[in-house]
Amino acid sequence: MDVRQVSYFLAVAEHGGFSRAASALDVAQPTLSQSVRALERELGAELFHRVPHGLVLSYAGRAFVGPARQMLRGITAAREAVGSHARATPALDLVAVPVLAAYPGASLVGSFRREKPHIVVHIDEPETDDGLHILVRDGHSELGLTHLPLPHLGLHVVELGVQELWLAFPPGTDVGPGDAVPLARLHGADVLGVPRGSWERDDVERALRDQGVRTRLVVEVAHPEALAPLVLGGAGAAFLVRETAHSAASLGAVVRPVDPPLRQAYGLVHRPGPLSPAARAFVAHARAVCGAGR
Repeated sequence: MDVRQVSYFLAVAEHGGFSRAASALDVAQPTLSQSVRALERELGAELFHRVPHGLVLSYAGRAFVGPARQMLRGITAAREAVGSHARATPALDLVAVPVLAAYPGASLVGSFRREKPHIVVHIDEPETDDGLHILVRDGHSELGLTHLPLPHLGLHVVELGVQELWLAFPPGTDVGPGDAVPLARLHGADVLGVPRGSWERDDVERALRDQGVRTRLVVEVAHPEALAPLVLGGAGAAFLVRETAHSAASLGAVVRPVDPPLRQAYGLVHRPGPLSPAARAFVAHARAVCGAGR
């Protein structure tokens, strides 16, 4: 097994076929196909199922993606240590829970790209918040942007800040006097939400139970970015990240903090050991932007 074989395998997996991968890598398709078949013979397993409209990863192929990425990152770090570079275009593999991908992830990646325009960033999304930790532990992504604290998986944690949820109501809603809205005022209310397995659903439900509050979930959406438009459309109230709530307020939503506050720490996680140059640069950038460690 050599570095080129592993790189070719990942390119085919990411582009969904030999022809698209060959075009992206600027290599001949037969060369790419022969390299991947040689890798399959060496591993003793088919990495792809050939289907009429292209390729799909086999079970063995899906299992190999994480170790393959980890292998290339290790080679990158090793070559950098002796003054070389593992690949012409450095890349950062980042997995982020959706609510953090929107904020602060988008602004962090944007400012990082302005500072390091030669680095390509690949952002993945886990099926659940807990699934992110598994993706990082198993090497599918080098860095994870997640809420804290973590389950005990042996990952290194770089705490960056705290995210807070506010309540957003449809335009014209009378929420009564005062600044913060007591959670108890939501008893019997219609609310919007995201599926279980995410911080903004699980922690909200836990806080409501602690207050003895029962609400009625009337709309459930897969992606949190759909909540603000639904609030503005009059579908009901929703818990939004503070920054998103402020944006919704500028469009007419009625937004308030809640009492007691709903806050959760967040940060970057990675496997123990040396990071690739791209990941190390991103961690340093995130710490500087978020003021971590000050």
